[in-house]
Amino acid sequence: MLHKIYKTAFLFLFTLSLQAQYTVSGGNGAPLLALDDIPDRLQVYLVYGMDNVEISYTSASPSHQWFRYKVKALEAEPVPSVQEGTTSALRQVEEGYGYFVKETEAIGSNSFVWIIDYSKYAFDIRQLQIVAGDDPCYEVRLEGTATLPKLAYCIPAGVELELARKFEILYNTLEWDNNEREFSPKALVQTVEKTPFYRSLSPPPLTDTDIQLKGDLFARHFGVEKSMSVNYQATAIEAYIDTTVVSTDVPNRVPGTGAGYSAPAELSFTAKVNTPVVTFYRWNIINTQTGENLRVENSESFNFTFLTAGKYAVTLEVKDRSNTCEKTDSVIVDIGDSYLKIPNAFSPGASPGVNDEFRVAYKSLVSFKAWIFNRWGVELFRWDDPAKGWDGKKGGSYVPPGVYFYIIEARGSDGRQYKEKGSINIIRPKNVQDQIVE
Repeated sequence: MLHKIYKTAFLFLFTLSLQAQYTVSGGNGAPLLALDDIPDRLQVYLVYGMDNVEISYTSASPSHQWFRYKVKALEAEPVPSVQEGTTSALRQVEEGYGYFVKETEAIGSNSFVWIIDYSKYAFDIRQLQIVAGDDPCYEVRLEGTATLPKLAYCIPAGVELELARKFEILYNTLEWDNNEREFSPKALVQTVEKTPFYRSLSPPPLTDTDIQLKGDLFARHFGVEKSMSVNYQATAIEAYIDTTVVSTDVPNRVPGTGAGYSAPAELSFTAKVNTPVVTFYRWNIINTQTGENLRVENSESFNFTFLTAGKYAVTLEVKDRSNTCEKTDSVIVDIGDSYLKIPNAFSPGASPGVNDEFRVAYKSLVSFKAWIFNRWGVELFRWDDPAKGWDGKKGGSYVPPGVYFYIIEARGSDGRQYKEKGSINIIRPKNVQDQIVE
């Protein structure tokens, strides 16, 4: 096994050394090694014009005999060269031939070089257009007419192959960033081989853009690259829903569990789309339990307040300006069940911001009323916002410590009715010297 590995490595290095012995020069600009075919021991060089094109070869052998072939190396004919020491030069080079120096009797042991005069096969574009694919919302194609002569060469075994040209298609689009929840500009370069036409632009542009064809890349090497642009009006669209909470949670409001919200929940919905391609918007808010459509909206963004517990499907449908393409997105809004917890003591004035107000802990309450009474049934305070509470004062002064009574009536987003009565104990530290009213 080790012997086979060494043998393979030796043959590989030997092949590389053979190919490295050829040097091509001349023409207009530096010759281009366009193909290095190791299995067939063949290098394909492009030159631009045949003026002063020369192939040189160096080896340990004191004498070189050059050959050229049109189709098969076995049918090669000898050609004259100029010898200087261990290096010989072939100066009567014609394009469209394969050349080699025969150092052994076995043709397969030699290395070969093929010359193509690119100036005779240069790419030239005459027309460029963008054509819709089978589904213009997902596919557009580049089509046109151009001069594309075949860059042919023959491997030593006599098989004709074609050198593949490469082209670049350049255009701008938009890219969605899910973390930033925004579209951002992006420049794309798509490289294609053989022909630039009948190629799908993937993905299709999401913005109006000039689409440019450049090539081929062989021509770029020689400084004769061609290019042409065509303007494209985008039809492909993408749409995403951005949801934000408008109402701010307060300290005594218990957040909804999981992905849920605590009612009343005012949410803002915004369509994130590739403008100005998108011009039509339609929103629907549907109760998934009853199927009732609570809202139809035709604007880019809007606010909606959810009052009832349950799950709601918020769907967005958008269309492009030509009414060709449409896209949808949806989110589920979960409004949680109601909750109410009432404390039994607080200490107003003792430590500002810490248990110094009588407040309920709640979630998903859509109506609320509360009253505070002293032991003689005199009303001291009332409020109708569960986010607020009683600071333990009457007429601007703290009431004496002791037991007071509350009545709370509320309704949850889930329809639950709360009617709560109970006592609340006011704890007054001795170091608090505020005026107390009886």
